[in-house]
Amino acid sequence: MAWEWGDGAGLIGGAAGVFGVFVAWASLSKAKEANKTAKEGLVLSRKANEIADAAKNLSDQANALSREANQESVTSNALAHEANRIATNANQLAQQANDLFHHQERRGVESHDVHWDGEWVRPGVYRLRNDGTHTAYDVSATVTVDNEQMRTAIPQIDGGEHLILDFPEARLQHRVEHRRRQEEEQRQSRYFNPPGTPNFHFIEKRVHWKTELGTPKEHIESSRMSGLGEFD
Repeated sequence: MAWEWGDGAGLIGGAAGVFGVFVAWASLSKAKEANKTAKEGLVLSRKANEIADAAKNLSDQANALSREANQESVTSNALAHEANRIATNANQLAQQANDLFHHQERRGVESHDVHWDGEWVRPGVYRLRNDGTHTAYDVSATVTVDNEQMRTAIPQIDGGEHLILDFPEARLQHRVEHRRRQEEEQRQSRYFNPPGTPNFHFIEKRVHWKTELGTPKEHIESSRMSGLGEFD
């Protein structure tokens, strides 16, 4: 039987069809594998994202805990400084209380010799003297003669020292009494009359001062039968 071209073509066509079916099947199989791989990749990607999210959450929690720990540390340091400050203040107060106690103790047995004596050194001039042996500190003195009052203040007056106060009205009154006294003496020498009634005045001394250890002291003395000084 003779081979005809048509028969050969049919045979080739059939072989090509079979090959095409094989290629299509192989492609479909590869496509299925690719889809499977893609699905597995998608699953892995999702898992990777979940792991990444979980890691981020853990990181955020760690950062939050770190910030909280830092804040706690700052608070602890602040409390420690405050505790140290309170302890220091308490020690200072305790020391001050102890010093005050000993100071009061010394003041209770302190020897202090200050005595005030006042006199007219000339008409209208009054001298207030510290007749003691110790120093008077923060001295404030007020002397009243009838209705005339004078005040003075001085940081300290040592034993034996004095301060001076001037009384203009007392000076004028002294002159009046002196003139009257001279007139009475003239009458006495002329008519042998008894001497007149002496003139008496109110004099008050108020002195406030402190001792060397700061103990406050006060001296008040008054008389309603005082003169305004000697007459020449």
